[in-house]
Parts: sequence; structure tokens; C-alpha cells
Amino acid sequence: MIRKIFFCLTLGFTLVNGFAQVAENASEKTVILYNNLKTVQNSSYFLFGQEFFNSFRYSSGSAHGDKTYSDSYAVTGAYPAVLGSDFHYHLDKSPTERSYHTEAVKWAYQQGLVITFDWHLSARNTSSYTCNGSPLNLAKNIANGNANGDRDWYLAELDKVVDIINNDLVVNGEKIPIVFRPLHEMNGNWFWWGAACSGFTPADYKKLYQLTADYIKERTNSVLFCWSPNSPVNSAIMANYYPGDAYVDVLGLDMYEITTDLFRQYMGVLVDYAQTHNKIAALTETGYRNDTGNGDVAAKYWSDTVLPAILNDPSGKSRKIAWVLTWINSAWSHPYVPHAASTSTAKQSFTNFKDSPHVMFSGEAENMYQPIVILSAEAPSANDPKVQVISEENQIKVALTNFSTPVLVSVLDASGKKLAEEKTSKQEITFSIEKLMMKPGLYIIKVTSKSKTISQKVYIL
Repeated sequence: MIRKIFFCLTLGFTLVNGFAQVAENASEKTVILYNNLKTVQNSSYFLFGQEFFNSFRYSSGSAHGDKTYSDSYAVTGAYPAVLGSDFHYHLDKSPTERSYHTEAVKWAYQQGLVITFDWHLSARNTSSYTCNGSPLNLAKNIANGNANGDRDWYLAELDKVVDIINNDLVVNGEKIPIVFRPLHEMNGNWFWWGAACSGFTPADYKKLYQLTADYIKERTNSVLFCWSPNSPVNSAIMANYYPGDAYVDVLGLDMYEITTDLFRQYMGVLVDYAQTHNKIAALTETGYRNDTGNGDVAAKYWSDTVLPAILNDPSGKSRKIAWVLTWINSAWSHPYVPHAASTSTAKQSFTNFKDSPHVMFSGEAENMYQPIVILSAEAPSANDPKVQVISEENQIKVALTNFSTPVLVSVLDASGKKLAEEKTSKQEITFSIEKLMMKPGLYIIKVTSKSKTISQKVYIL
């Protein structure tokens, strides 16, 4: 059996993988989240997520208050590693339902999971977020001034979101870092901020997105910003609608019922653009929407389409994403993941997807808000001894540099119990995960020479 190994290095609280590029005043945990997402993007794994995974279930036509229940957990014994939420549900639903979603977010954060928000914002004086029936030129007016008081209305709506971020999404006095995905799928024709609504141009859209990001980042410090078009995409669409590097931390893409070839084509466009602009890439919405009830076809979408599309991409681009998120399980929606009443076929297919060494659910990734601290607070010089741990199928490979040999290499569990120890004069030593019966969790690799001892944390997932 192949185990997943995930590790990253930071020097104390010096964050070395990247930086939150939009908000210069981003909180420490927000920057840590950004760095950890960068690390995941550059690994051979991705996080699996679902919208409202612990406040909706397929058997229910409404939200529920059991924040520890999820269809995913009922089937696989694991929660998604990313929770999607929507400010529409935090603003426009009953106080009771709003509390369900707020508590669900807090619980997920306390488990160390990633939180991402979209916003199906209803148009002014309507209860609909679609283009049909929205006030004429609403998005254009907001982007370019304040005709009819439209910008005043929009900023007042943003104030409500900021109030939720600063006052509701708080645990132990700390604001929960979120990845906010406003004004999504702008190249489609369904939202009032979309391409086909009221003569709204790409230039107008950029102004609207920039206004939104600037307004929010001036009033809070716990937000990463995600920009996500809908498929199909090409380089022209990306360039025409991209708001600019100063306004985006994460580049997302939404695409449903996608074939393997198109998945790779569109993901290649996204990843190329993200890497050119030094951004995180993510598949921000996907799933199979044409299945109801037992969800056999929807479940097979994960194991038969998404996973092969990512893992077997000859270009390797589809692997360069931080997470994959699917939509809500509810009676009025679809079973995007299997549920308690699904068939055994659906459950097994989704479990196979979950068990892939390239897919991370809860409990498989480290707390996304805690840096992994290595040995000292000072960066090593070029000639200092160094330890590199490499995951290679069912093995832990320890590479040694600048050590005076022989050295003693030890493997310890989180309690400090020694599982293995070998003396070597070589520059590399390998341990078998299977032989040491190492279960998922935290382990310590300790290397001791006559003059130095270095330890490194390793997560087996």
C-alpha cells in the first residue's frame, strides 16, 4: 500500500514558500494558509473539498445543525479537507440557518481545514442573482461610478460581508482566514455580473473586481482572494477578465461534467496562467450534476474522470492545483458525493477516490494554519549539515548533506518512541513505511553526528 507523505519546511515563523500577495497586512495565519496552499500545489497531492459539507446532507431539504455530520464522513470515515461556504446563506437565510453555517465554518477551522467562500449576491431590489430580471446596467453602474445609487448599494452589501468576516468568523479572538471567491464565472451569461448582462464588458468587470478586493482588504486582514472563470477557457478569456496580480491570490476554474481531454485542456490554460503570475491554482467547482438519488454516476465521476485526468496528464499541469471542490449535497440538489442511502457501487467508487495517495481528505493533511517548525530559528549556511526527506512510494528516503560520517539516523513517532535506528556512512538511507507499520500521522526523523543533531517533522498521510 502506498502511503502519502507530506512535509514542508519553515524557519520558525519565517514564511519561505510565498506570501499573501493581495493584502500586505494579512494576518499571520492567513499568510501561513497561503504558504501551505502553495506547498500543496507543488506536491503530488491535492485537497478534496465540498460546499457546505457539514451543514447540508443529501437526505435533507434544508440546512442542519449537526456540524460533525457529513455525507462524505458517513461513507468514507473522513471529511473533505476544504469547506466551501456562501455569504448568500450567511446573509439572506433565517437566523437559525445562518448560525448552522457559521458554526460549521468555525468547526472546520478548528480541525485545520481550508475555508473558501463564494457569494451568490442577489441583484439590487431582487431576490435573484441571475441576469434575468436584474436592474439595467447594475454591474456597469457599480464599476464606473454611482448611477442610480448602485455603487452605494453594493458597498453596503460589502459592509455586511466584512462584518461577518470580522465579527462572526472568529474563534478564540482570532479571525478565521478564508479564501474569498467573489464575482465568479464572469465569462458566463447567468449572473448579473456576467459577460452577457447589460452590456457589461471585460474592462467593466475588472473595475468591479478591483473595487471589491480593495474595499474588503482595507477593512479586514484575513482574506485571500480567488478569481474563477467558468469553462471553457482559453488564454484570451484569461487575459481579458483577469483583474491583475495585485488583486488575486488564487486562480480558480469552475467546470462540471467535463471529459478527461477537456479537463486537461482547460486546466492547462489555468495552470499556465497561474504559474506565469505566481499564483495558486485550484479547481474551484466541479462534479456531475445529472444524477439524482443513489448517485452511482456522480460517484464514478471522481474515480473514473477527475482522478485519471489529473494523474495521467502527460504535461503534468493538472497536478499543479491546491484543491478540488464540489457542490452541495441536498434533496434539492444532486448527490455530488455518495450518502448513507447510496448504492454500494457508489460508496466504493468514492472510497477508492478517497484512498488514492494523491487525494487528501481531513486527517491526511496537517493543520493548514500552523507552520511546521524545523530545528532552529536561523537559516542554515551553505556549508551547514542538512537533512532532506523524500517520499517515494512506500518508503521514506533521508538524504544527508555536509555531515561528518558516520551518523545515526532514527525514526520516532509523535510520542518520541523509537521505531528504527541505523548507523550509516552513506549520503542516503531508506526506511520502509510498511515494515515499520507506520500509520498516518506525525513522525520525527533525527540525524545525529559527533557535532550536530538535526530533527525534521514528517507527516505520513
